[in-house]
Amino acid sequence: MISVMRGAFAFVGCMLGATCTSGLSPHNESTEEIVVHTPPGATLSPVASAPSETGPFWQQRADGRAVPILRRDAPNMRYAAMDRATCEAELQRRAVPFARAEDSFLGEGVLAPVRLRGGALSNGVTIHSELAPRDRATSPMEVFDCRLVLALDDFAAQLKARGIVEMIHLSAFRSRKSFGCTPKYDGKQHCGALAVDIATFKRADGTTLDVMRDYRGRVGATTCVSPASEIESIVCDAADRATFNVMLTPNFNAQHRNHVHVEITPDAAWMMIH
Repeated sequence: MISVMRGAFAFVGCMLGATCTSGLSPHNESTEEIVVHTPPGATLSPVASAPSETGPFWQQRADGRAVPILRRDAPNMRYAAMDRATCEAELQRRAVPFARAEDSFLGEGVLAPVRLRGGALSNGVTIHSELAPRDRATSPMEVFDCRLVLALDDFAAQLKARGIVEMIHLSAFRSRKSFGCTPKYDGKQHCGALAVDIATFKRADGTTLDVMRDYRGRVGATTCVSPASEIESIVCDAADRATFNVMLTPNFNAQHRNHVHVEITPDAAWMMIH
């Protein structure tokens, strides 16, 4: 749940004090509000200065802070820059089954709100909450911005190669009243349906990777230096492909102990993986 304008260096702090009522079990309930601060005099190099379209998309920092995106062809930046029509056309081209979500979400600041039919992405991988199927059809927490869905579709292809066919999340859209974002970042983070908190990955054989049980990280550890679990390896694979702008794991803070937060961030020339 992070947002910062192009050219700014970001770091994040979690603020507790309220509970997000998602309708899920206590094990899978997200209680977090993330605030972004911009230290004076700290800047990121603009992506336009990248020397070529080859090489890595990012280089990790030991402290887990945001780093510049090193290539102009990064998928996360391409998706974040799309308008509604362009994004929806791309979903149709990929044969992702979706429907436009209720117009009320436009008033909430979501640029391109959609609902996935059956939670399905284009390659047989699904993403949905623990709610009953009939409740998912109307739940706000099942609304995604189209641009996030494109990134999730890429992510699903990476997961399918690992035998994973299902993701269970805690929430996608959350209003500011439900701690989906801070007032400064309306229309981004969960408030813009541009972030989702994934708690469980299910394999085709029925076994699961549960973030709380299986991540095996610790608060303050640097993510992707030497992955300690398959879930961390999944995160690092997505980071290396610049699938998302933000991926926060249990290494980030205690509030992320039960999920991996993934996000597309408009106007960002940076990535943060922690």
